[in-house]
Amino acid sequence: MKCTKLICIALAFTPLAAFADKEDDALATLALQRANFSLEQAVDKVTTDYAKHIVEFEIDDHNNQATYEIEAVNLKAEEKHKIELSLTDGAVLKHKTKNSLSRLDDEDLLALQELQASSFNLSTTIAQLKQKYAADVIEFELENKKGITFYKFKLMGEQGLTRVIVDVTTGKVIPVMKR
Repeated sequence: MKCTKLICIALAFTPLAAFADKEDDALATLALQRANFSLEQAVDKVTTDYAKHIVEFEIDDHNNQATYEIEAVNLKAEEKHKIELSLTDGAVLKHKTKNSLSRLDDEDLLALQELQASSFNLSTTIAQLKQKYAADVIEFELENKKGITFYKFKLMGEQGLTRVIVDVTTGKVIPVMKR
């Protein structure tokens, strides 16, 4: 009986969680539309100043200011960086460095090694996705599954939410979902 009640409660909150996610996606899109510092500029800054490989990105906020929250890894120095850049001017609002990659699992390390060996250009890919889907990139993450290293992108535009994966070896874009 208690399990049934818990399931009912969980199901009752599912639409609220889905609405909150959609609202967050819409707010991220609005923040990007107001940005003076583009995502491509943020990617270039992080890959030049901190670490060559960006593994995760999302729009966040820091002290009531919209930020690019970026996680990047420097394999040579064995450093992981978490950086928050202002959408207004690209200023670094927060930066943490961990001097160890011990928390990365084998799939994460393999993904980074394959990304490093490829000629994949993240800034170019972002620009191409924005143009192709007439949408803003609001999240992405590097992953390795089934022996394939890819970026999983989440885009939001007037046509709604689109998810695609991009193979880092071939650059091939595969749509996963559009709503």
